[in-house]
Amino acid sequence: METSIEKYNSLQKLIISDLTDQRKAAADSFINLLTCLGKEVNWNRLHHSIYVLEMGELAKKNFLQFGLAGPSGHPEVGGRYLRLFGLLSAVYGQKQAMESLLELYRIDEKEKISSVLNSSEIIELCHKLGAHGTPFRSNLSEPDHQMGFYEISRSDLEVSKIKLLIRQCEFESYDLLEDLKGFDKKVELTLSFMIGEILKKAFHNQGEYYDQYRIINSQKDMVSDGSGS
Repeated sequence: METSIEKYNSLQKLIISDLTDQRKAAADSFINLLTCLGKEVNWNRLHHSIYVLEMGELAKKNFLQFGLAGPSGHPEVGGRYLRLFGLLSAVYGQKQAMESLLELYRIDEKEKISSVLNSSEIIELCHKLGAHGTPFRSNLSEPDHQMGFYEISRSDLEVSKIKLLIRQCEFESYDLLEDLKGFDKKVELTLSFMIGEILKKAFHNQGEYYDQYRIINSQKDMVSDGSGS
């Protein structure tokens, strides 16, 4: 089953891919879209950002289905570490891809939106566990002796909840499912906003892409209020 993020990403992939269609190259809508993107578009970066979002969703869906134990359900600690870091890598990659898209689409609110994405609990976890035992500063002006050295509590490496040990005596708890849900909601809203801006500027909120966009928005809203399946 496609996630809302996958649906938005597929739609933006269609819009961008059609820019290479010579039959549509002279259409006013695509001339407007090229104007929105600017003359010096980094196409490789644009396509890569879309690709990273796509691959990240596959990784996240696998985690949601099988948890840290994986398809085999094997409780081996090393495998759980591997899947945890794989999940965090996918999430952080998506965050970076979103920031690239905000810049490439020249979204005026990019700094504010980027700040919202970076405030996610799971992004904070990515920073803290960028590598095992890596020192983390919540404030870059902190002296070295106040830096936190985070470790994962092996005994608490559960299905979707983990505990971090800091300074050998303090614990922090994270619920991966809830934190991932919060991050996904921010990504959904950002994709909806960005694509909406493109459709408004380039297509004047008309045509097949706009119709698809409205359908995705309505489906997302149905799931959000609990009335969807």
